[in-house]
Amino acid sequence: MHHLLEEVVSLTMTLQNRAFLAREWTVLPGLRRSARSTHPSLIGETEAILELRTLGEERILLAGSDVRLPLRRAVELLAYFLEHKTARFERVRVDLFPDEKHRTAKSYFHQFRHQLKEHVEGLEIEYDTESRMYRLKSEIDILWDVADLRAGRRSEVPGPFLPTCTSDWALTLDHALERFRTAH
Repeated sequence: MHHLLEEVVSLTMTLQNRAFLAREWTVLPGLRRSARSTHPSLIGETEAILELRTLGEERILLAGSDVRLPLRRAVELLAYFLEHKTARFERVRVDLFPDEKHRTAKSYFHQFRHQLKEHVEGLEIEYDTESRMYRLKSEIDILWDVADLRAGRRSEVPGPFLPTCTSDWALTLDHALERFRTAH
């Protein structure tokens, strides 16, 4: 096993991706404990892994504990930026708050940005003044169940995407994920 871990260390250096095994560590805790003592560079410096659960449930977990953001649509907003990478505020407003006044939507969005930054160190929605775009900036590993489903790393058939959400973008994504659900 020592030889195989050495090969993985070499691979992570070649790929310049220290978090190469971040998803796998969550399902291989015994191997993680062993690698921590023999090959700590594989584990990384931080234990902080954020899990965004959006299939059949709506939860944000940090290092296995619930993150309670005091906003009802926090999970949806975080999922939106994981899916879209960048977006102008007007696109966010149209996709997530089509029935809200501009001012109300903007206030909610900025409350979300503030609460996210306050509750999850190393994670924020930053604004680029030049492009006038918002993007998710993360210094921690993020595991998203949708990414796992798309990559074929889910053993059970998952529930609907954001089950309490009725926005068009979420319903469209849920429909697009159906082909991955039926592949199980």
